[in-house]
Formats: sequence, structure tokens, C-alpha cells
Amino acid sequence: MANIYDEGKSAVAALAKTRQRGSYHAVRDPEGAVTLWSVQGEERGPFRITFANRGRISGNIEEMPPEFVKAFVEYVRRSFLKK
Repeated sequence: MANIYDEGKSAVAALAKTRQRGSYHAVRDPEGAVTLWSVQGEERGPFRITFANRGRISGNIEEMPPEFVKAFVEYVRRSFLKK
């Protein structure tokens, strides 16, 4: 099994491939569910993503706790990748 942070980086790369433009926030709610929010006015810019978990915000998935990364990977797999 790959390191969870490697899986997280792969999920970000897959998301960037499907959403080539725009700025996004991946937010984990108190129940543990991850949602992806598009930033208005940034639709035509290059792909960017920030991550938010319990008040902590980062542009680097490796700075997020493992629970967030696991939930994010699962969200990307379920919502954007076809199996």
C-alpha cells in the first residue's frame, strides 16, 4: 500500500487533470465528509487548490492530517475517477 500522502498527491494530480482551470477549496466538515468548492472569479485561471480542515488551511496536502488526506482521496475517487 502506498503512503497516504503519495495517494493524496496522486488524487490532486488526477483532479488537476479533470479540472484543468480554476481555483478550488477542498473542505472537510466536522462529520468527516470532504467537499470541493470552486472560487468564483477564478474559473479561467490555472488550476489551484487549497485544503481546509478544522480551521487549518494549506496549499500543500502534505501539511494536512492523515484523516483529511484519506477522506480527500476517497472523495476524488468517488466523484471524479471512473472505475
